[in-house]
Amino acid sequence: MRFPTPYTVGHQERIAGGEDPMGDPLPEHWDPRPDQKVMGWATPGSDTEIRPTGSGVDRDLDLYSPTGFTKPRDKVIIDGVEFLAVGYPEDYNHGPWRWAPGFRINLKRVEG
Repeated sequence: MRFPTPYTVGHQERIAGGEDPMGDPLPEHWDPRPDQKVMGWATPGSDTEIRPTGSGVDRDLDLYSPTGFTKPRDKVIIDGVEFLAVGYPEDYNHGPWRWAPGFRINLKRVEG
């Protein structure tokens, strides 16, 4: 059983800056990737408020997807708002009953 994917989000892959031929640092940038079909998104659950300070993942939005399409610091665009992926997607596809519900991608809103 797969969940429906009625929503579409934008995706931009983070490309590390590196150095130019003279050894000067180049800024990181983001390359557009194909839009992604997702199951939906929601504000983080209450677990973030009841955990001790400094534990858990600091995030603004949980994105639910059939694929783990992001890497750390990739951009995800939802309704015109940019978010950065926090860490790697959380894979929930290997439970004891062979049910593959998908991934949770932790997102932090881009400010400024």
